[in-house]
Formats: sequence, C-alpha cells, structure tokens
Amino acid sequence: MRLLAGVVPAATLWLAGCQGTDDLSRTGCLPLRVPATVVLQRETGLYRIGDAEVPVLTDHPRDTRNDASQRRSLLRTVPPGTRVTIDRLTQRWGFDAGKGRISAFGTLPSGERFEYGWGTGSVIGPAPWEGPGLPKRRTVKCDA
Repeated sequence: MRLLAGVVPAATLWLAGCQGTDDLSRTGCLPLRVPATVVLQRETGLYRIGDAEVPVLTDHPRDTRNDASQRRSLLRTVPPGTRVTIDRLTQRWGFDAGKGRISAFGTLPSGERFEYGWGTGSVIGPAPWEGPGLPKRRTVKCDA
C-alpha cells in the first residue's frame, strides 16, 4: 500500500506534464497572421462560461438549450462591422486527447478580452471575421 501511495502522485505529476499549449501565431498554418485587426462579418455573442476568466466569442444567435448545464450566459452581442484585434493563436494538446482546441485570443474595441474557439485537432470552421461561402470544415496542418 505504501508503494502505491508514492506511485500515484508521481504518475499524476508525469501525466500533468504531458499537456500544454502551442503558440500558432507565426506558424502560417492558419488563414490569419497575428497581430491583426479584423472586421466581424456576422453577429457574434460574448459569453461567460462558468468561472472562466476570459469570455468566449461565438456565433449569435445560437442554440441555447445546453447553456444552463454549461453555466453559459450571454454578456452582450457584438454586431457585424465591429473591428477586433486578434493577438494570439494557440492550440491545446494533451497526452490523452492529442491535438485539442484551436483558439484565437483578442480584444474588442471596448477593451474586453475574449477567446474564440476556431476549431479542434486539425479542423477549423469559418471564423466570424471571415467572409461568407467558406466550407463548414477546413483542414489545417499545425505543427508548432
């Protein structure tokens, strides 16, 4: 039993070290180089999710059926034509899941920070600052 008491914390620390975030800002694997000022092409919403420090920018209107269980609440809408600054592009990765969420981090004209979940793994969708007519899913190859 004592052996397990030492092994479990060590394994936990080892697995925690098997996750991280890659900076994709200058890799050229996404159709945006940052820092950049972009103009929203469609209405979006700024949402608070649980206790997250940074609100999430997402398409609006959207299906809100699961918002209560995710503790998601609309802070405000952001109209098309709004200029936003994107200053960082990242991808989370982990031992158990591989390549994870691709995010764009930026600032609204009011100074509010946000995260936009652009995709997962090697697939992104059309960002709200991209024009119409893009496919719902595009494959990207990001090897940071």
